[in-house]
Amino acid sequence: MNLFLFAHQDDEYGIFPVLEQLVARGEPLAVAYLTSGTPDGRISAQRNAESVRVLTHLGLTPEQIHFPGAELNLPDGQLYQHLQQACVGVLHLLEGGTPPTRIFTPAWEGGHQDHDATHIVACYLAQKFSCLEASRQFPLYHGQGLPGILWHTFLPLTQNGPAESMRIFWRQRWRYLGYCLTYHSQWLSWLGLYPPYAVNLLTKGRQYLQPLNLDRLRAAPHAGRLLYQRREFCSQEQFVFHTATLIDRITR
Repeated sequence: MNLFLFAHQDDEYGIFPVLEQLVARGEPLAVAYLTSGTPDGRISAQRNAESVRVLTHLGLTPEQIHFPGAELNLPDGQLYQHLQQACVGVLHLLEGGTPPTRIFTPAWEGGHQDHDATHIVACYLAQKFSCLEASRQFPLYHGQGLPGILWHTFLPLTQNGPAESMRIFWRQRWRYLGYCLTYHSQWLSWLGLYPPYAVNLLTKGRQYLQPLNLDRLRAAPHAGRLLYQRREFCSQEQFVFHTATLIDRITR
C-alpha cells in the first residue's frame, strides 16, 4: 500500500502526478494529514473539504483520505512538538489494514518546519514497516543559497541523494494550475506560492522524487539559516530540542 503523509491540507500539490499515476494503475493508497491545518488545532472543515475535492478530482475516494492531525488537534506550525502523537495517530489509522510498502513524504529541506517534522514521522514509519528503500521524498520549497525569505520551488537538494524525474504532461499542468486555485481558505499563502509554482510547472514540468536517508536527520537540511528560521516560524534550537528523541530512536 502506498501511504502519502502530508503536514497540511494542500501539500498534495507537490505530488499531484504521482497520486494520479498510482490511481490510474489501480494501486492501493492512503493519504494522511498530520496537522489540523489551523494554528489552534481546531478542525477546519473547509481545509479538509478543499483537499478532499482536489484529491477526488485526481481519482481518490473519500475513504482513502484521512485527517489524524485534525482528530488529535495537532496545530499547524507546531507538528515538531507533537511527533509522538502524530506517529500514534498514523499507526492507529493503519491498524487492521494493509501495512505500507512505500511512503511518500515532503523532503527534508528546511522550507517549513511542519514539512520537516512530517519527514521525520515518515522515516520512523518507513523503518518500522521495513519499506525505507522503496519510500520517497518530494521537494516543495527551500531557501538554500537565497537571501531573506526567497525560496526555490520544487528544486531537490543534492544532499538528499539522486533524484528520479518524471515528466508532467501539458494537459496535467493546466489542470494542476486550476486545482491550486481552489484552496480558497489559503488564498494569502497561495499569493506567494502560486506564481513560482506556475512558472516552474509551465517551464520545467517535472516531478522529482528522492530516497529517504536516515543519516540526513542528524544534521540540518542545508548549510546556513533555514527558510522557516528566516521567517521566524521556528528556531533551529526549538526544532532540534523537540525532535531529538525520535530522531535518536530512528538513527540508533
